[in-house]
Amino acid sequence: MPFDVLDPRDHLLIPVTDAAGSPRPASSIAHDVSVLPEGTSFRLVAPRPLDASAASEIFRALAGQRRPFSVRLSLAAVEHKPIAEDAARAGCVAIEVEREGSLIDGLASGIHDTRSALERAIVALRRLRGLGIASVVHLPIGLAEDDEGVFDRALRFCRRALVAVPIITSVGECAVPVSEEQRAARMDRESVENGIQWMRRRLARHGAIWRRAFWPGGVRRIALAAGYRLRAEAARAREGRYTPRMALLRELNRTVRARARTTYLRTFAPADGAAPAGLTRRAWLRTKAASDARMRALVIQLEGALDLRGARSLLDRVTQAVQAGYQRITIDVKGLEAVSREVVTGFLAENKARLAEVAQWTRVENLRGMLEALRQQIGDSEDLRLIEYAASA
Repeated sequence: MPFDVLDPRDHLLIPVTDAAGSPRPASSIAHDVSVLPEGTSFRLVAPRPLDASAASEIFRALAGQRRPFSVRLSLAAVEHKPIAEDAARAGCVAIEVEREGSLIDGLASGIHDTRSALERAIVALRRLRGLGIASVVHLPIGLAEDDEGVFDRALRFCRRALVAVPIITSVGECAVPVSEEQRAARMDRESVENGIQWMRRRLARHGAIWRRAFWPGGVRRIALAAGYRLRAEAARAREGRYTPRMALLRELNRTVRARARTTYLRTFAPADGAAPAGLTRRAWLRTKAASDARMRALVIQLEGALDLRGARSLLDRVTQAVQAGYQRITIDVKGLEAVSREVVTGFLAENKARLAEVAQWTRVENLRGMLEALRQQIGDSEDLRLIEYAASA
Protein backbone atom coordinates (compact mmCIF):
# COMPACT_ATOMS: atom_id res chain seq x y z
CA MET A 1 0.00 0.00 0.00
CA PRO A 2 1.19 3.58 -0.57
CA PHE A 3 2.93 5.14 2.39
CA ASP A 4 3.54 8.50 4.03
CA VAL A 5 6.69 9.64 2.24
CA LEU A 6 7.44 12.13 5.03
CA ASP A 7 7.41 9.50 7.79
CA PRO A 8 10.68 7.50 7.86
CA ARG A 9 9.03 4.87 10.10
CA ASP A 10 6.60 3.96 7.34
CA HIS A 11 9.09 2.20 5.06
CA LEU A 12 12.29 0.16 5.04
CA LEU A 13 15.58 1.51 3.68
CA ILE A 14 17.42 -0.24 0.85
CA PRO A 15 20.88 1.28 0.22
CA VAL A 16 21.99 1.84 -3.36
CA THR A 17 25.68 2.09 -2.38
CA ASP A 18 27.87 -0.12 -0.20
CA ALA A 19 29.74 0.87 2.97
CA ALA A 20 32.60 2.29 0.89
CA GLY A 21 30.21 4.48 -1.12
CA SER A 22 30.54 2.46 -4.34
CA PRO A 23 27.37 1.69 -6.36
CA ARG A 24 25.86 -1.71 -5.62
CA PRO A 25 24.95 -4.01 -8.55
CA ALA A 26 21.32 -3.69 -9.57
CA SER A 27 20.91 -7.45 -9.19
CA SER A 28 21.98 -7.23 -5.52
CA ILE A 29 19.44 -4.48 -4.87
CA ALA A 30 16.74 -6.54 -6.60
CA HIS A 31 17.61 -9.54 -4.39
CA ASP A 32 17.26 -7.45 -1.21
CA VAL A 33 13.85 -6.32 -2.41
CA SER A 34 12.69 -9.81 -3.40
CA VAL A 35 13.11 -11.18 0.13
CA LEU A 36 10.79 -8.53 1.60
CA PRO A 37 7.19 -9.57 2.24
CA GLU A 38 4.96 -8.69 -0.71
CA GLY A 39 3.38 -5.27 -0.26
CA THR A 40 6.14 -4.00 2.05
CA SER A 41 7.05 -0.37 1.40
CA PHE A 42 10.70 0.59 1.01
CA ARG A 43 12.90 3.48 -0.02
CA LEU A 44 16.03 3.41 -2.14
CA VAL A 45 18.62 5.59 -0.40
CA ALA A 46 21.81 7.04 -1.85
CA PRO A 47 24.22 9.85 -0.87
CA ARG A 48 23.09 11.88 -3.88
CA PRO A 49 20.21 11.77 -6.37
CA LEU A 50 20.47 8.93 -8.88
CA ASP A 51 21.37 9.89 -12.43
CA ALA A 52 19.61 8.52 -15.49
CA SER A 53 21.92 5.55 -16.15
CA ALA A 54 21.96 4.29 -12.55
CA ALA A 55 18.21 4.73 -12.16
CA SER A 56 17.44 2.94 -15.43
CA GLU A 57 19.54 -0.08 -14.48
CA ILE A 58 17.93 -0.39 -11.04
CA PHE A 59 14.37 0.12 -12.30
CA ARG A 60 14.78 -2.57 -14.95
CA ALA A 61 16.10 -4.99 -12.33
CA LEU A 62 13.04 -4.26 -10.16
CA ALA A 63 10.48 -4.47 -12.98
CA GLY A 64 7.34 -6.38 -12.04
CA GLN A 65 7.92 -6.58 -8.29
CA ARG A 66 4.90 -5.71 -6.12
CA ARG A 67 6.37 -3.58 -3.40
CA PRO A 68 5.83 0.21 -3.53
CA PHE A 69 8.95 2.31 -3.08
CA SER A 70 10.29 5.84 -3.29
CA VAL A 71 13.60 7.09 -4.68
CA ARG A 72 15.48 10.36 -5.11
CA LEU A 73 16.40 11.20 -8.71
CA SER A 74 18.21 14.06 -10.39
CA LEU A 75 15.99 16.47 -12.29
CA ALA A 76 17.77 15.51 -15.53
CA ALA A 77 16.84 11.85 -14.95
CA VAL A 78 13.19 12.72 -14.33
CA GLU A 79 13.08 14.62 -17.63
CA HIS A 80 13.87 11.37 -19.50
CA LYS A 81 10.51 9.83 -20.43
CA PRO A 82 11.83 6.21 -20.53
CA ILE A 83 13.17 6.60 -16.97
CA ALA A 84 9.75 7.60 -15.68
CA GLU A 85 8.11 4.70 -17.50
CA ASP A 86 10.69 2.23 -16.13
CA ALA A 87 10.05 3.57 -12.62
CA ALA A 88 6.32 2.97 -12.96
CA ARG A 89 6.88 -0.62 -14.15
CA ALA A 90 9.21 -1.22 -11.19
CA GLY A 91 6.49 -0.25 -8.69
CA CYS A 92 7.78 3.22 -7.82
CA VAL A 93 5.07 5.38 -6.22
CA ALA A 94 7.10 8.49 -5.26
CA ILE A 95 10.10 10.27 -6.77
CA GLU A 96 11.92 12.98 -4.84
CA VAL A 97 13.52 15.89 -6.67
CA GLU A 98 15.77 18.62 -5.29
CA ARG A 99 15.83 22.24 -6.38
CA GLU A 100 18.59 22.08 -8.96
CA GLY A 101 19.23 23.04 -12.56
CA SER A 102 16.37 25.00 -14.06
CA LEU A 103 14.58 25.12 -10.71
CA ILE A 104 17.28 27.41 -9.31
CA ASP A 105 17.34 30.14 -11.96
CA GLY A 106 13.78 29.58 -13.15
CA LEU A 107 12.29 30.32 -9.72
CA ALA A 108 14.88 32.77 -8.40
CA SER A 109 14.01 36.06 -10.12
CA GLY A 110 12.15 37.32 -13.16
CA ILE A 111 15.35 38.40 -14.94
CA HIS A 112 16.59 34.90 -15.80
CA ASP A 113 15.30 33.76 -19.18
CA THR A 114 14.92 30.05 -18.38
CA ARG A 115 11.31 29.57 -19.44
CA SER A 116 12.02 26.69 -21.84
CA ALA A 117 14.10 24.78 -19.28
CA LEU A 118 11.49 25.35 -16.59
CA GLU A 119 8.74 24.18 -18.93
CA ARG A 120 10.65 20.93 -19.52
CA ALA A 121 10.78 20.32 -15.79
CA ILE A 122 7.05 21.02 -15.46
CA VAL A 123 6.22 18.62 -18.31
CA ALA A 124 8.43 15.92 -16.74
CA LEU A 125 6.77 16.22 -13.33
CA ARG A 126 3.29 16.19 -14.88
CA ARG A 127 4.28 13.02 -16.72
CA LEU A 128 5.07 11.35 -13.39
CA ARG A 129 1.58 12.18 -12.17
CA GLY A 130 0.07 10.64 -15.28
CA LEU A 131 1.97 7.42 -14.53
CA GLY A 132 0.61 7.31 -10.99
CA ILE A 133 3.88 8.43 -9.36
CA ALA A 134 3.86 11.16 -6.72
CA SER A 135 6.43 13.92 -7.16
CA VAL A 136 8.06 15.04 -3.91
CA VAL A 137 9.82 18.33 -4.63
CA HIS A 138 12.18 19.93 -2.10
CA LEU A 139 12.28 23.70 -2.63
CA PRO A 140 14.78 25.48 -0.36
CA ILE A 141 14.16 29.23 -0.46
CA GLY A 142 16.81 31.87 0.15
CA LEU A 143 19.47 31.12 -2.47
CA ALA A 144 21.69 33.88 -3.81
CA GLU A 145 19.40 35.06 -6.64
CA ASP A 146 16.09 34.59 -4.82
CA ASP A 147 14.02 37.73 -4.39
CA GLU A 148 10.54 38.13 -2.91
CA GLY A 149 8.98 37.08 -6.18
CA VAL A 150 10.26 33.52 -5.63
CA PHE A 151 7.29 32.68 -3.39
CA ASP A 152 4.69 33.38 -6.07
CA ARG A 153 6.78 31.63 -8.72
CA ALA A 154 7.35 28.55 -6.56
CA LEU A 155 3.66 28.34 -5.67
CA ARG A 156 2.66 28.62 -9.34
CA PHE A 157 5.28 26.02 -10.27
CA CYS A 158 3.89 23.52 -7.74
CA ARG A 159 0.40 23.93 -9.16
CA ARG A 160 1.40 23.73 -12.81
CA ALA A 161 3.72 20.76 -12.28
CA LEU A 162 1.05 18.88 -10.27
CA VAL A 163 3.50 18.40 -7.41
CA ALA A 164 1.93 15.92 -4.99
CA VAL A 165 4.18 16.71 -2.01
CA PRO A 166 5.78 20.20 -2.04
CA ILE A 167 8.34 20.66 0.75
CA ILE A 168 9.21 24.31 1.34
CA THR A 169 12.21 25.06 3.56
CA SER A 170 14.72 27.81 4.13
CA VAL A 171 18.33 27.32 3.05
CA GLY A 172 19.31 26.81 6.69
CA GLU A 173 16.80 23.97 7.09
CA CYS A 174 17.78 22.24 3.86
CA ALA A 175 19.59 18.92 4.24
CA VAL A 176 21.24 19.32 0.84
CA PRO A 177 24.69 21.02 0.97
CA VAL A 178 24.50 24.69 -0.03
CA SER A 179 27.49 26.85 -0.91
CA GLU A 180 28.31 30.09 0.91
CA GLU A 181 27.56 32.02 -2.29
CA GLN A 182 24.06 30.55 -2.37
CA ARG A 183 23.52 31.51 1.26
CA ALA A 184 24.21 35.21 0.51
CA ALA A 185 20.62 35.82 -0.60
CA ARG A 186 19.03 39.05 -1.78
CA MET A 187 16.48 38.77 1.04
CA ASP A 188 17.00 39.11 4.76
CA ARG A 189 16.11 36.24 7.07
CA GLU A 190 12.84 37.77 8.18
CA SER A 191 11.60 38.12 4.59
CA VAL A 192 12.55 34.52 3.83
CA GLU A 193 10.79 33.15 6.91
CA ASN A 194 7.69 35.25 6.30
CA GLY A 195 7.42 34.13 2.67
CA ILE A 196 7.93 30.47 3.56
CA GLN A 197 5.20 30.58 6.20
CA TRP A 198 2.88 32.29 3.70
CA MET A 199 3.58 29.57 1.13
CA ARG A 200 3.11 26.74 3.62
CA ARG A 201 -0.27 28.12 4.67
CA ARG A 202 -1.38 28.40 1.06
CA LEU A 203 -0.24 24.86 0.28
CA ALA A 204 -1.80 23.48 3.48
CA ARG A 205 -5.34 24.68 2.80
CA HIS A 206 -7.94 21.91 2.58
CA GLY A 207 -8.73 22.78 -1.02
CA ALA A 208 -5.05 22.76 -2.04
CA ILE A 209 -4.45 19.39 -0.35
CA TRP A 210 -7.46 17.70 -1.93
CA ARG A 211 -6.66 19.19 -5.31
CA ARG A 212 -3.17 17.65 -5.14
CA ALA A 213 -4.75 14.36 -4.04
CA PHE A 214 -7.53 13.96 -6.56
CA TRP A 215 -6.57 15.77 -9.75
CA PRO A 216 -5.68 14.18 -12.02
CA GLY A 217 -5.58 11.25 -9.63
CA GLY A 218 -3.26 8.33 -9.04
CA VAL A 219 -1.47 9.43 -5.85
CA ARG A 220 -4.38 10.12 -3.50
CA ARG A 221 -3.15 8.43 -0.32
CA ILE A 222 0.38 9.79 -0.57
CA ALA A 223 -0.77 13.37 -1.23
CA LEU A 224 -3.36 13.30 1.56
CA ALA A 225 -1.01 11.83 4.18
CA ALA A 226 1.78 14.29 3.35
CA GLY A 227 -0.62 17.22 2.91
CA TYR A 228 -2.20 16.91 6.34
CA ARG A 229 1.19 16.36 7.96
CA LEU A 230 2.32 19.65 6.38
CA ARG A 231 -0.94 21.30 7.46
CA ALA A 232 -0.32 20.34 11.08
CA GLU A 233 3.21 21.75 10.91
CA ALA A 234 1.97 24.99 9.32
CA ALA A 235 -0.69 25.42 12.01
CA ARG A 236 2.00 25.36 14.74
CA ALA A 237 4.04 28.09 13.02
CA ARG A 238 3.26 31.78 12.76
CA GLU A 239 1.19 32.92 9.81
CA GLY A 240 3.06 34.68 7.02
CA ARG A 241 1.66 37.68 5.18
CA TYR A 242 1.62 38.68 1.54
CA THR A 243 3.87 41.74 1.44
CA PRO A 244 3.68 44.77 -0.88
CA ARG A 245 7.02 43.76 -2.40
CA MET A 246 5.74 40.29 -3.22
CA ALA A 247 2.68 41.82 -4.89
CA LEU A 248 4.82 44.35 -6.78
CA LEU A 249 7.14 41.70 -8.21
CA ARG A 250 4.19 39.57 -9.23
CA GLU A 251 2.75 42.50 -11.19
CA LEU A 252 6.10 43.35 -12.78
CA ASN A 253 6.87 39.82 -13.98
CA ARG A 254 4.16 39.33 -16.55
CA THR A 255 3.34 39.45 -20.25
CA VAL A 256 0.37 41.47 -21.56
CA ARG A 257 -0.98 42.32 -24.99
CA ALA A 258 0.04 45.77 -26.23
CA ARG A 259 -2.43 47.75 -28.31
CA ALA A 260 -1.58 51.03 -30.01
CA ARG A 261 -4.12 53.52 -31.34
CA THR A 262 -1.70 54.43 -34.12
CA THR A 263 1.26 52.78 -35.83
CA TYR A 264 4.07 51.67 -33.54
CA LEU A 265 7.43 53.41 -33.76
CA ARG A 266 10.47 51.18 -34.04
CA THR A 267 13.06 51.64 -31.30
CA PHE A 268 16.11 50.57 -33.28
CA ALA A 269 17.66 51.90 -36.47
CA PRO A 270 18.25 49.50 -39.40
CA ALA A 271 21.80 48.82 -40.49
CA ASP A 272 21.35 50.58 -43.86
CA GLY A 273 20.43 53.87 -42.17
CA ALA A 274 16.90 54.01 -43.59
CA ALA A 275 14.00 55.05 -41.39
CA PRO A 276 12.76 52.08 -39.34
CA ALA A 277 9.46 50.60 -40.48
CA GLY A 278 6.62 50.82 -37.97
CA LEU A 279 4.53 47.96 -36.62
CA THR A 280 0.89 47.88 -37.59
CA ARG A 281 -0.25 44.68 -35.88
CA ARG A 282 -0.83 43.88 -32.24
CA ALA A 283 2.19 43.05 -30.14
CA TRP A 284 3.15 41.97 -26.62
CA LEU A 285 4.82 43.73 -23.73
CA ARG A 286 6.84 41.60 -21.36
CA THR A 287 8.22 43.07 -18.14
CA LYS A 288 10.77 41.24 -16.03
CA ALA A 289 12.01 42.36 -12.64
CA ALA A 290 14.52 41.36 -9.99
CA SER A 291 14.71 42.78 -6.49
CA ASP A 292 17.53 43.12 -3.99
CA ALA A 293 15.90 43.97 -0.68
CA ARG A 294 19.25 44.26 1.12
CA MET A 295 20.46 46.92 -1.32
CA ARG A 296 16.96 48.41 -1.75
CA ALA A 297 17.45 48.01 -5.51
CA LEU A 298 15.03 47.00 -8.25
CA VAL A 299 15.84 46.16 -11.88
CA ILE A 300 13.07 46.20 -14.50
CA GLN A 301 13.59 44.94 -18.05
CA LEU A 302 11.18 45.79 -20.87
CA GLU A 303 10.74 43.58 -23.93
CA GLY A 304 8.43 43.81 -26.91
CA ALA A 305 6.16 46.81 -27.54
CA LEU A 306 5.25 49.58 -25.11
CA ASP A 307 1.77 51.04 -25.53
CA LEU A 308 0.05 53.80 -23.55
CA ARG A 309 -1.56 51.37 -21.12
CA GLY A 310 1.78 49.65 -20.51
CA ALA A 311 3.51 52.99 -19.88
CA ARG A 312 0.87 54.02 -17.34
CA SER A 313 1.09 50.65 -15.62
CA LEU A 314 4.89 50.88 -15.50
CA LEU A 315 4.71 54.32 -13.90
CA ASP A 316 2.26 52.97 -11.32
CA ARG A 317 4.62 50.11 -10.48
CA VAL A 318 7.63 52.41 -10.18
CA THR A 319 5.64 54.65 -7.84
CA GLN A 320 4.71 51.60 -5.76
CA ALA A 321 8.36 50.56 -5.67
CA VAL A 322 9.39 53.95 -4.28
CA GLN A 323 6.63 53.68 -1.67
CA ALA A 324 7.82 50.14 -0.80
CA GLY A 325 11.27 51.51 0.07
CA TYR A 326 13.34 50.93 -3.09
CA GLN A 327 15.94 53.64 -3.50
CA ARG A 328 17.62 52.49 -6.73
CA ILE A 329 15.33 51.57 -9.61
CA THR A 330 16.85 50.70 -12.97
CA ILE A 331 14.71 50.39 -16.10
CA ASP A 332 16.46 48.61 -18.97
CA VAL A 333 14.85 49.26 -22.37
CA LYS A 334 17.32 47.20 -24.41
CA GLY A 335 14.69 44.59 -25.28
CA LEU A 336 12.08 47.13 -26.31
CA GLU A 337 11.31 46.78 -30.03
CA ALA A 338 8.56 49.36 -30.51
CA VAL A 339 6.81 52.25 -28.77
CA SER A 340 3.37 53.60 -29.61
CA ARG A 341 3.33 57.20 -30.79
CA GLU A 342 0.99 58.34 -27.99
CA VAL A 343 3.54 57.25 -25.36
CA VAL A 344 6.05 59.75 -26.76
CA THR A 345 3.65 62.58 -27.60
CA GLY A 346 1.05 62.35 -24.84
CA PHE A 347 2.14 60.28 -21.87
CA LEU A 348 5.05 62.48 -20.84
CA ALA A 349 3.00 65.67 -20.93
CA GLU A 350 0.20 64.08 -18.87
CA ASN A 351 2.51 62.72 -16.16
CA LYS A 352 5.32 65.27 -15.77
CA ALA A 353 4.61 65.77 -12.07
CA ARG A 354 4.58 62.04 -11.25
CA LEU A 355 7.67 61.43 -13.34
CA ALA A 356 9.49 64.17 -11.45
CA GLU A 357 8.56 62.50 -8.13
CA VAL A 358 10.23 59.20 -9.01
CA ALA A 359 13.07 60.57 -11.16
CA GLN A 360 15.58 60.83 -8.31
CA TRP A 361 15.34 57.09 -7.62
CA THR A 362 15.07 55.92 -11.24
CA ARG A 363 17.64 55.39 -13.97
CA VAL A 364 16.95 54.34 -17.58
CA GLU A 365 19.55 52.21 -19.39
CA ASN A 366 20.19 51.63 -23.11
CA LEU A 367 18.13 54.65 -24.12
CA ARG A 368 20.45 56.46 -26.54
CA GLY A 369 19.94 54.19 -29.57
CA MET A 370 16.19 54.15 -29.02
CA LEU A 371 16.00 57.96 -29.02
CA GLU A 372 17.97 58.17 -32.26
CA ALA A 373 15.61 55.70 -33.93
CA LEU A 374 12.57 57.68 -32.75
CA ARG A 375 14.05 60.93 -34.09
CA GLN A 376 14.42 59.33 -37.52
CA GLN A 377 10.69 58.67 -37.55
CA ILE A 378 9.09 61.69 -35.87
CA GLY A 379 11.90 64.24 -35.79
CA ASP A 380 13.25 66.00 -32.75
CA SER A 381 10.76 67.16 -30.14
CA GLU A 382 10.55 68.57 -26.65
CA ASP A 383 9.32 65.22 -25.35
CA LEU A 384 12.35 63.35 -26.68
CA ARG A 385 14.71 65.98 -25.26
CA LEU A 386 12.95 65.66 -21.92
CA ILE A 387 13.45 61.88 -21.92
CA GLU A 388 17.12 62.33 -22.82
CA TYR A 389 17.65 64.90 -20.08
CA ALA A 390 15.90 62.78 -17.44
CA ALA A 391 17.91 59.68 -18.38
CA SER A 392 21.22 61.54 -18.17
CA ALA A 393 20.41 63.30 -14.90
